[in-house]
This record gives sequence, structure tokens and C-alpha cells, in this order.
Amino acid sequence: MERILNILFAFSGRIDRITWLVFFLALAAAESAAGTLLRDMLGTGAPAGGNPFEAYFDDRAGLVAALIFLWPSLAVDVKRWHDIGRSGWLTLVVYGPAFAMFVVEELKGAGVLPATPLPGPLLSLMGLVFLVYIILLGARKGAAAANRFGEPPGPGLSGK
Repeated sequence: MERILNILFAFSGRIDRITWLVFFLALAAAESAAGTLLRDMLGTGAPAGGNPFEAYFDDRAGLVAALIFLWPSLAVDVKRWHDIGRSGWLTLVVYGPAFAMFVVEELKGAGVLPATPLPGPLLSLMGLVFLVYIILLGARKGAAAANRFGEPPGPGLSGK
């Protein structure tokens, strides 16, 4: 249990590809389930709209669910970057723009910004960046030797 908590909440150390993939998928499923549960509890339906990406960023229940799982998601991704030998700050390449899109949609809903749709090319670029991010973290082999972030992870759900 201590190893799982370390993987989910600590930003130091390294995790291998399989461990990252297991936690990435588990966190994505838990966040999706939490969003659905929050929508049911609040009585709001799934976000409507022609563009599924824009509907996702305009979903307040989804935003709350994303915030609930933000820390564990960041911790898991940072440790995976560490295993590759890179700074965990690279995590902000995806999380920064995603948070900005949530903020823009909230400001539109509050009437602060005009209710114009997000530009398609921006959403496409964001999707491409996310895809490359996932491929890098999921496919790139970690450093076999110790690096500035620690010893290589052990077998299984190590997180050390």
C-alpha cells in the first residue's frame, strides 16, 4: 500500500513504462467515473455541443473530477519523465494548456469572454501534443542506470 501511495502522491523517484500505463489508465477511468457520478449528483447532463473537445472543456463536473485527480496524475507523469531522464516540468506541456482551456470555457460561461467556439486548429494541435506526450511516456524506455532522479525502478509497482 505504501508503494501505491508513493506512486500516486510523491513527485520524487522513477516508475517504469508498465507501471505508468497501469496508473495512467486507472486514473483516467476513475476521473471519468467521478465526472459521471458528479453529473448525476448535480443533475447536469453530459455536455452538449457539436465539438466533443469543446464540450469536454465546458463541463463543470468534468473540471471538478479533473481537479480531484490532478495531483496523482501529475505525480505519476513526473516520475515517468524522471525515469526517462527528463525534468518533471515537461508535464506542464499538456496540463498547462488543458487548464487554460477550462478557464477560457468558464470565462465564456460567466459572460466575461464572448461565447465563440474554440478554434478547430487549436483543439487539433492540443490533441496532437497530447498524443505525442502519451506515446513518449508510454513507449520510451527509461534509463537503465541511476540518473539524477534516483535508481532505476524495480520490478512491479515499485515507484522507487
